[in-house]
Amino acid sequence: MPPSTQNDQSITGVLERIIYFNEENAYCIAELQVSDSIRPVTVLGALPGVQCGETLQLDGQWTRHPQHGDQFKIAQFKSQLPASVHGIRKYLGSGLIHGIGKSYAKKIVDHFGADTLQIISEDSGRLHEVPGIGKQRAKSIKAAWDEQSAVRDVMMFLQTYGVTPSQCVRLVKKYGSGAKRILQDEPYRLAEDIDRIGFKTADKIALNLGFPTNSKERIDAGVLHTMRQLEDEGHTLGTETMILEHATQLLSLEPALIQGRIRTLEQAGSLFGIQAYDQNQELLGPAYQLPGTAGSEKRIAEAIARIAHTASILPQIKIEAAVEWAQARAGFTLAEQQAAALRNTLAAKVSIITGGPGTGKTTILRAVVDILKAKRARISLASPTGRAAQRLAEASGAEASTIHRLLKYDGATRSFTYNEENPLPCDFLILDETSMLDTRLAASLFQAIPSGAHLLLVGDADQLPSVGAGNVLGDLMAAPPAKVTRLNIIYRQGKESGIVTTAHAILQGETHPGMTFRSLRDLDAGRDFTFIEAEQPEQSVQAIKYLAKEYIPKAHNIDPIRDLQIMSPMHRGSGGITVLNQELQQVLNPKSKAESRMRSDPDYAPATQTHFRETTRKPLPVEIEYGSHTFRIGDKVIQTRNNYDKNVFNGDTGIIKAIAADRSGLTIEFDTQVEYTKGELSEIQHAYAISIHKSQGSEYPVVIIPLLKQHFLLLQRNLVYTGITRARRKVYIVGSLDAYAMAIKNNEQQVRRTHLQTRLRKACEQRSQ
Repeated sequence: MPPSTQNDQSITGVLERIIYFNEENAYCIAELQVSDSIRPVTVLGALPGVQCGETLQLDGQWTRHPQHGDQFKIAQFKSQLPASVHGIRKYLGSGLIHGIGKSYAKKIVDHFGADTLQIISEDSGRLHEVPGIGKQRAKSIKAAWDEQSAVRDVMMFLQTYGVTPSQCVRLVKKYGSGAKRILQDEPYRLAEDIDRIGFKTADKIALNLGFPTNSKERIDAGVLHTMRQLEDEGHTLGTETMILEHATQLLSLEPALIQGRIRTLEQAGSLFGIQAYDQNQELLGPAYQLPGTAGSEKRIAEAIARIAHTASILPQIKIEAAVEWAQARAGFTLAEQQAAALRNTLAAKVSIITGGPGTGKTTILRAVVDILKAKRARISLASPTGRAAQRLAEASGAEASTIHRLLKYDGATRSFTYNEENPLPCDFLILDETSMLDTRLAASLFQAIPSGAHLLLVGDADQLPSVGAGNVLGDLMAAPPAKVTRLNIIYRQGKESGIVTTAHAILQGETHPGMTFRSLRDLDAGRDFTFIEAEQPEQSVQAIKYLAKEYIPKAHNIDPIRDLQIMSPMHRGSGGITVLNQELQQVLNPKSKAESRMRSDPDYAPATQTHFRETTRKPLPVEIEYGSHTFRIGDKVIQTRNNYDKNVFNGDTGIIKAIAADRSGLTIEFDTQVEYTKGELSEIQHAYAISIHKSQGSEYPVVIIPLLKQHFLLLQRNLVYTGITRARRKVYIVGSLDAYAMAIKNNEQQVRRTHLQTRLRKACEQRSQ
């Protein structure tokens, strides 16, 4: 009988059966045959790289499960190869070694007995003695044994130095048998090569391995990590002062040591040195960029200068006549700002139109497209996200696509089909939602534009900047050669809109949102902007759940999963994205609703799944667990990184349509249906609630935004402005009036340090000479 004490215990036995094993984090539920126990003991915890038949020494605690009884919870373990004939037979018969199944395992162990593993390892030629094993099979068995031994050795080695089981799994998947050598010689590579292993984890491993705190490897890794951190904050460069400040704090070393390694990294080509300037072109001093980022900025500047200084390939357009024709076609006279924007767009090779909601951007876009169509020009329209591309198509009356799809990513070469050598077949490119455009994607797009083509960039400069590094729209507006038109007058289509008027009031710093409600019973569905007071996070969450499940579907006749979007400033906290997603999943898509959906809607039970159910008579799964997440059929999810192989990109949202019968993966409907294995589920998250940053470029019928004092670190004017301008029909802000005022007062946006303006000026000067 297991001891009742909760103190750490140790048990040793042979691993008899693996009941459950998670490939991602090596979490295992298994049965261990302990020598002094009649029945196997149930053990649970991380057991990377183990196989049935091994002898395991487990440290941990006994627990009691109300249904399954006594279980041993593993804290750490040690493993040794089986010594008994029974253990060896079980070990080899587990499928561990390619070429040895249960049948051959029995034959080999019957022939060699307790010496079996030694024979395979040191004298594999003797395997010929076993009937049915020829030269080729013996060679295959030996190779598989050596590979498994190396992996096993790596697993045990890694755990010795503080690497968690889930990290062990990722390392071995990446490096295979070479993981041990890389870890010993280049531990800081882990931070660059392995997803979810950052500098701090790699540093911990390296220090455990005996690397000095002032080693050049550690300082170099710290500096490069600092550069990546600065890029994560939106900068494309780090001034020497910025780098030393960050790296000194990270490494706890003297700045002089770090400064010396910065110079060495520059000489080695790992950093690109420049002289940086601020927004007023005042010298900031020496600065550095990562080579890839420096190259992207250089390509942007050269491409823009090339386009601007090349003659137009458009058919001749009489601009004033074209403006009059567009007005007659539209049935109304353009306002002066709008007419000026249209003239600039038709005249300039590179032009920019920027303005908030209701200022006429859509009207101008439609006019430009109509004129170009009449001239039979080849027009390409694009936007950074799928939703934004769909809106652009609706607004312009022409086909539009995402940038990635426009450039046609080629999975075989891992590059875009359209590039500088193979430019896009277009005479005029229109890019909408340009505020979302980051430096790397901008470089790929602008390079692919033919020299004789025109480029029109449309965006709202007051919105949040791009998630990726850079300030592309702002830099192109501030430096030559683009012709910029700023729209700041609200025209008749926006004057009656509470969303539009509130958005512009926010830009003017007005800190009261207008009419507010303290009771959910008093809501007015006729207003398109509503503020609901809820001081505490818990109150806010309860109000949002009520709105999402009960009020909004009836008041606005929408599907709350597809057409409603909750957007929060923060991920953490009781009113953050993580909690909201958990709560909203339970009210909008509980397990019972997912089961009902699959039974009644054939879209959620593909033919292969139905065939499985009919042939096995087993119920189809409606959910799959991954880490702390439970994904269900019908869940709204968001892609969190670019996956070019699947043609799915960061920010794309979709609906889970099917769970694999064996729970090995799932299918998500985006524009098309895309399959994910369980190992790829790290790329998706629930999307009932998302960040306001992730909402950029999208527009939703109804939006809910929680604004709470606990969000104070992120509350700023352009955040709220971006959030409410994502709504097409209705905005609900749920939270504190003080938090709202705090956000509107905070207009101190972080300045993004870039070198693009300087590069643009230089590139244009060179073209003009």
